[in-house]
Amino acid sequence: MTEVCFAEFARCLQKSLQPPNDDLDTVTLLLGWITDRPDVRDKNGNPVSINSALTSNLLKRKVNVPRSIKDVCSNSQIVDDAINHFQKIIIPCLNPIVSDNMYEEMGKAVEKELIIGKRMKAKLLGFLNGGQDAAFLAHLLMYVVNIENQRTGELADHEDIPLLAEVDFQCPICHRRLIEQVKAAAIKKYNIVYIYPNNDFNIDFKAEKPSNPEAVSNMIALCRDHAEEYLVAPSLEAYQQLSALKKHASMKYSSRANINEAALDDDIRNVLFGLASIPPDAKLEELSMDALRLDQKILPENTLLLNDETTHVLRYYHYIEGIFQSMERAGTGSFNLIASEISVAFQKLNQTSLSQEEIVEELAKWIKNKSGVGDKNLRACHIVVAYFIQNCEVFDEISK
Repeated sequence: MTEVCFAEFARCLQKSLQPPNDDLDTVTLLLGWITDRPDVRDKNGNPVSINSALTSNLLKRKVNVPRSIKDVCSNSQIVDDAINHFQKIIIPCLNPIVSDNMYEEMGKAVEKELIIGKRMKAKLLGFLNGGQDAAFLAHLLMYVVNIENQRTGELADHEDIPLLAEVDFQCPICHRRLIEQVKAAAIKKYNIVYIYPNNDFNIDFKAEKPSNPEAVSNMIALCRDHAEEYLVAPSLEAYQQLSALKKHASMKYSSRANINEAALDDDIRNVLFGLASIPPDAKLEELSMDALRLDQKILPENTLLLNDETTHVLRYYHYIEGIFQSMERAGTGSFNLIASEISVAFQKLNQTSLSQEEIVEELAKWIKNKSGVGDKNLRACHIVVAYFIQNCEVFDEISK
């Protein structure tokens, strides 16, 4: 036992357990009596089950002990039940030949662990040295349940990159970033979840089980909180939500890969850098409202998108038009070429079921990536997309 946490505690105990003592047997022995309590429920009020997926993630230190179990174990009254459970159930299952090694190993880990407070450490070692084995194990279990089990500072797995890119490196449920950059390292803030649970969890999803539950098509990247929540209690509602999110994320990822194959002339940078260099006190010639055609292109239910694009077009249309005219006169770029390339990229996106807002977002990111102007110029890319909506390369006229 190299560290005091739930996984290390369970592994150390497992070595002294008589069969059956596989991973699921061990974790169920330690936590099953807690999850059997009527007051242990997930946030939806459903019972919490110890299944093979949760067991694997706990022992691999990919997740913490579920919050619903922690909440119950934060009550000092449950300690008596824990002592009774160890005395009557677990200790009789130990191999008496090697159990002393287990106690010694746990004791040394407790003694060396710096994060354990002095009072707690003295209490645990007092039980152990006083021969109160059940009290020692029970109090130590309550402690490891309530502290961090999940490894911190774990590097992102290279093989997970396609699944992370699919959800744009953010949790599709809460939009938290799934990777944290610390210096040159990508720190893992996610878990990969099987949408149709690839374990023995006994629940009727009323859905067809995939032919290969371990295929990428049945996986999605989630933040650790939502991954843990689903691993503990994969309800039908949550399954349907993840299935829909996966389908949409896969479609967006495919469309993004598709337009990345489309060319965009480098001269678009003249427009983007021109927008970025407009002085604050510049007096721009605004487009007349009578010339505005955005309401013929953007659906009326997309009010916020229409408002944003209208602001961009009214203020910057003539300015961008002037840049293109200057490029044509100087022979440093072709408006027709760039316009046709924008149109091709739009047509590729328009063949998908992306919303108008998503199409605008993907086009802006595509222009940014193809031009190499960086994130700080993403707003300029959005303004260019608005220009081409007004100029008819993006979005077809709404049929009446």
